[in-house]
Amino acid sequence: MKYAKLIDEARAARELAYTPYSNFKVGAAIECKDGRVFRGCNVE
Repeated sequence: MKYAKLIDEARAARELAYTPYSNFKVGAAIECKDGRVFRGCNVE
């Protein structure tokens, strides 16, 4: 997967963050060797 696509995945995950206190949203994405992509975000 291209890095740009992985960055887009992380940005999409960031929109799901729940940050009522800090209002600092963080998203992350990782690609496995088999091509699966996992996304995550912070929750306060």
